[in-house]
Amino acid sequence: MKKNIASYLVLATASVIATAATAADLPKTKEPPPPPPPPVFSWQGGYAGVYAGAILGEGTFTLVNQTPLRGSAFVGGGTIGYNWQWTDKIVLGAEADFGYRGSIQSGRAGWGYPGRTNSGVLGTFRGRVGYAFAPRWLAFISAGLAFGTNFVSNNFSSLPPFTYGQLSSGPTLRPGWTAGAGFEYAWNDQISVKGEYLYAWLADTGVAYNTNRGVYNANVSSAGHVVRAGVNYHFSAGPLAAPPIVK
Repeated sequence: MKKNIASYLVLATASVIATAATAADLPKTKEPPPPPPPPVFSWQGGYAGVYAGAILGEGTFTLVNQTPLRGSAFVGGGTIGYNWQWTDKIVLGAEADFGYRGSIQSGRAGWGYPGRTNSGVLGTFRGRVGYAFAPRWLAFISAGLAFGTNFVSNNFSSLPPFTYGQLSSGPTLRPGWTAGAGFEYAWNDQISVKGEYLYAWLADTGVAYNTNRGVYNANVSSAGHVVRAGVNYHFSAGPLAAPPIVK
């Protein structure tokens, strides 16, 4: 009886050892790989868009007295540009825009009263430096060249003595400079919306008026604060692939 029990114990022990050895030889089950990380959004690439807003004039009309040209007017037009994703946070770019500027109402200084200015064009060519402070959000500053039609009043009147003048020399396209800042949000990989502020200054110019007392010459200073919103379409290939996980 004791021999049988001992035999059973020996057989059971051998069976356990054999099972463990067989299990050790079996291939280990691999854990499933982690899911790939989401793609990293990039501002890299070209874009084009439209904008609309307002300009608050900060020019002057000088005949005898200096009269401010500080009325508001509509601005709107188109934009093209290109962004370089310098780092994951820093975005460099170049942007050009061209559009329409409405007429600006002048003020009154003493007895002089210039009429509304002409309408015209306003454009810029600027460099941009942006900081991607959140996913798909970009804050930027910009500066560069400006060009546009000078803020010329079509007529003026002055008392006393009564003088009425009608513009005879016509508006001209003047160079200048501009600087500003704004925010841009990428709605998706192709569409972004933005809001920005620009200050634009154009070179002074002299203009002539035919009056009931002969030809009068005046000096015009053209400048203004531009606030506008825009929508851009991006031609980039979309987000960059995320870097692979190194084990």
